[in-house]
Amino acid sequence: MESSPAASGPSRVPQASYRLLDKSPAVTSYLRELGRPPALAIDLEADSLYSYQEKACLVQITTAAGNVILDPLGAPEGMQELGPLLADGSILKVFHGADYDIRLLKKAFGFAPHNIVDTAMAAQLLGRPAFGLAALLSEDFGLDLAKGHQRDDWARRPLNPQQLLYAALDTAYLLPLWERLRGQLERLGRLEWAEEEFALLEQVTPAPPREPSWLDVKGTTHLTPQQRAILHNLVLVRDEAARSWDRPPFKVLSDRVLISWALEPPSTREQVYRTATANLGILRRLAPRVLAAVHNASEANLPRRRLSNGVRFAPLTTEQKERVVRLKQVREEAAACLGIHPGLLVTSETLERMARLPAGEVDAGLESSLKRWQRSVLESELKIVLEV
Repeated sequence: MESSPAASGPSRVPQASYRLLDKSPAVTSYLRELGRPPALAIDLEADSLYSYQEKACLVQITTAAGNVILDPLGAPEGMQELGPLLADGSILKVFHGADYDIRLLKKAFGFAPHNIVDTAMAAQLLGRPAFGLAALLSEDFGLDLAKGHQRDDWARRPLNPQQLLYAALDTAYLLPLWERLRGQLERLGRLEWAEEEFALLEQVTPAPPREPSWLDVKGTTHLTPQQRAILHNLVLVRDEAARSWDRPPFKVLSDRVLISWALEPPSTREQVYRTATANLGILRRLAPRVLAAVHNASEANLPRRRLSNGVRFAPLTTEQKERVVRLKQVREEAAACLGIHPGLLVTSETLERMARLPAGEVDAGLESSLKRWQRSVLESELKIVLEV
């Protein structure tokens, strides 16, 4: 693993000049005048911690000409000019943590970016132990990026200068950061690895809408079927309230509260009101619906867990478990040699799936389970284990 050149001198507080464009004519004019720059950095701020359906609240763009913050809430019509810019394959788009931003761009605007890179993924492929933007800017440029606004409500207006500076800094240094990471990927022979990952990131899509269920709640393996039926009804009550109040479900009732009611179902309003760690005002508003959810719960209406691709795997045999151990050993040794996280090289779930492969399906199974760069590193060693 090649280490990044250490930044010289003490950390500095980064600064960035920026323009805020919050009217459609100004946004349209900027995007048209921008033309076709060779590269741009882009980031989004959303309000997922404060609303039922998250909204894209800011879009930050940095080019060689400077930093600009676009306000989709104030200039929704002007944002349409951004779509062709992102779709243009001749323009490089630099993200940090592209998965979330690309899903949000597609969901909020219908925009599908092409020719992207992701500095977070690049850093992981280089074996950086910390690949958050603040960590990378500190390591590579000696900059101390503040984190104080990560949980802000970006839908509130007006935004203060500190919030806007925070937003601008999310893209202000991405272009030089990518150039540095790109050079390191080339020297290690991993640029093709990154390009494969970037192409896959372009294809991510927002999750389709679906009804919430007890399956969304963690820590339910110990519940009986009837308790899960109660939990499922309670999840629906919470979601209905969250939707009507336009707030995230976890800000209505926590998973812990719902599970506690599933384990010890309340039978009176007073029992609901005495629930610890829940807002009394919310409990008073929802108590009748909570009691009805408990009373009407039925195992017959309980959604069942859907297995991946509709395939139900039998428990691993003793031989397959031993094979998993050997496969993981191959992965750990290769990851240590490369200096990258084992889970990035190949997930444990994938290794367990491989352990089930019949002897005649090893080649096809490896091809379907691994990316090209993963096969170039692991394929021969994995085949030795699988073909024994």
